[in-house]
Amino acid sequence: TFDALSDEMAIALANEMARTVRRWILIFGDEWVILTWQRALQAAAIEYVRTGVWVKRGVMPQMTGDRPAPGVEWVIIGHAPRVSGRMKWNGGGRPAVWTGLTKEGVVKREHPTQKPLWLMEALVRDFTDPGEVVLDPFAGSGTTGVACKRLGRGFIGWERDPKYHAIAERRIRDAKEQLEIGMAFTKAKQETLL
Repeated sequence: TFDALSDEMAIALANEMARTVRRWILIFGDEWVILTWQRALQAAAIEYVRTGVWVKRGVMPQMTGDRPAPGVEWVIIGHAPRVSGRMKWNGGGRPAVWTGLTKEGVVKREHPTQKPLWLMEALVRDFTDPGEVVLDPFAGSGTTGVACKRLGRGFIGWERDPKYHAIAERRIRDAKEQLEIGMAFTKAKQETLL
C-alpha cells in the first residue's frame, strides 16, 4: 500500500513509469508522500513539474473530532523525459487546482479511495488528447477507465484485488455499452431526419 511507501519502492515505480509513459504522470497522495515522489521521479529522470490539488467539497468530517479533516488531496504531476519541445497540456495557463464534490449524487462508492468521475474526466481532458491511451496501474473501481471511455481515450489498467478488478471491469463495460447505445440512438435520429 502507499501508506508504507518507501523511497526505494517509489524509485522502482518511477523507473517503470519512465520506461512506459510518453507524456504526463499523475500520482494522488497526501502531504506525506509529496517529497518521496518528487525525489523518485527525479531519480528516474522524470521531470517533476509541480504538485496540484483537488479541493474536496462535501468531505466527511474527522470522526474522532480531535483534529481537522483533510480537505484536499495532492496530485503530484510529472512529465516523461522529453527528446525536445515543450510540454503540452490542455488546461492553458490555469492553475493545477480542481475543486468539486467528493461524491456524485447516487453514484455508489465501491472502493475506499474512489475518485469522483467529474475529477477523472477533468484530468483526462487536461492531460490527454482524444485517441491517446491512459495507463492506470492502480485501477481500483475503474473510474479512470470510465472517464477514458466517455472521452474517447484508450485505457489500460490493472487492479490486484479480484473484488475491485471485477467492479472496474463491470463499470468500464457499462460505460462502453452506454456510449454504444447513445451512438446508435444518435445515428437512428439522423437517419430519421434524412
